[in-house]
Amino acid sequence: MRAPHQIDLSLPSSADAVFDNALGVVQNTKNLQILAVHTQGRKLVAFEKSKMSNPKIFVVGVDDAEGTGQLHVAVGTDPRTRKALMDGKFNKTAAEKYVAAVQAAASGSAPAPSTPVANHYLQKKTQVPWEDATVEPEIDLGFSWLGLVAHMR
Repeated sequence: MRAPHQIDLSLPSSADAVFDNALGVVQNTKNLQILAVHTQGRKLVAFEKSKMSNPKIFVVGVDDAEGTGQLHVAVGTDPRTRKALMDGKFNKTAAEKYVAAVQAAASGSAPAPSTPVANHYLQKKTQVPWEDATVEPEIDLGFSWLGLVAHMR
């Protein structure tokens, strides 16, 4: 990812509830597409194709810290696109908006219901089962994203 911006946040809900909210936000946001999801591993990779900036990749992980959910979000520009001067600023804004949406879903002020989804990743537009959350799926993004969330588990 290019010009990544990372946010780590503790939420007062369980890790599973926080991940459910994070997944619900992706599923209920018009321009976000799931590239990979592992529900039990609480990991998610999403792609955003925006109209006014380069496409972004969201890497989300949730872990349990003493009964609270630790949300970890990294947003970066798709490395397959040309570099732009404002990539870093747009990535920061996107990360902040996403985290705010997850917080709103967790508090109930802006619910984002999630739909159950099988553990999978996309490989050339085909869903492939993602069986082991510790093994990086083969998403063709041009970079290794698992290192961004290595500290999550």
